[in-house]
Amino acid sequence: MGDGKRKWNTRVDDYLNRKAAERGHVIAMARMGSTALERGDLDEAEAWFRKAAEGGDRVAMGNLAHLLNERGVPEQAERWYREAATAGDSHAMSHLGNLCARRGDSDAAEDWWRRAAGEGRVEAMVELARSLHRRGELQEAEYWAGDAADAGNVEGMITLGAVLCDTGRTSEAEPWWRKASEEADAASLIKLGHQAQQGGDLARAESCYQAAAAAGAPDAAVRLGLVLHRRGDLDAAEHWYLKAAKRGDAAAMTNLGVLANDRNDPGEATAWYRKAAELGSVPAYTNLGRLAADHGNFQEAEHWFRAAADTGDQAGQRDLEELYRNRQRF
Repeated sequence: MGDGKRKWNTRVDDYLNRKAAERGHVIAMARMGSTALERGDLDEAEAWFRKAAEGGDRVAMGNLAHLLNERGVPEQAERWYREAATAGDSHAMSHLGNLCARRGDSDAAEDWWRRAAGEGRVEAMVELARSLHRRGELQEAEYWAGDAADAGNVEGMITLGAVLCDTGRTSEAEPWWRKASEEADAASLIKLGHQAQQGGDLARAESCYQAAAAAGAPDAAVRLGLVLHRRGDLDAAEHWYLKAAKRGDAAAMTNLGVLANDRNDPGEATAWYRKAAELGSVPAYTNLGRLAADHGNFQEAEHWFRAAADTGDQAGQRDLEELYRNRQRF
């Protein structure tokens, strides 16, 4: 009986709401849009949201903008985000900043993020802090990242860590990385770091990997080591590679071998490569082959190049072919 009564009441509410919307009641129109959206009828949802938005409903403006953005009409979405933002909707301000950033208008993006952040939108604080960090405005970046981090936002903690690192305050950054690792799982942090790295934001990538490494993830320690290695910070890179190697990470062992080889210590390089090779590291196979070839041990070089080539590794196949050509030449 209870379920039947609830369904009856829902039908009555829907009927009354539709009648009110058809008579031009703006709030009812917005509700009709939300109801249509819940059942997946995007065309009807858009129609009702548009009517309510044109009637001045601020929430409907934002909902219409979200829907238009998701439907691939960013120009129309921006128009309604702007209408909602002008009417004081902080969520719309934040989204408007994102749209401006996407089309390359960083000044307008920062302006809208700053307005939204001033209204307490944490996601806008993070975006603003990142933008300021990228262009070297570290003091203001720290302010907004700090506010987001204090609000418990993981991205804010990561961004704050990156800013503090760039101001030479790594010891202050570390507690934020630990806190981020407590709030989010290591896999999520690594994914964020990878996305940042692909986007060229190495400071943020480093901070994400630091947070994940603080949670004890070997993969994060290796990725962090690679970022530091490519930057030329070899001591720090070795530190993180060693942490991962102690947990049995073959990639870290291989990279330790690379560092040793680069400082002209073939004995240590060979030792690390062999440990990695025992765990199936294909790059370690090819590196062992190259070390052997450099020392004139062509039989051992062939063994390692063939081991790599047998896995389908193209570098191993090329090295094996090159070894055969050189042996025929001599």
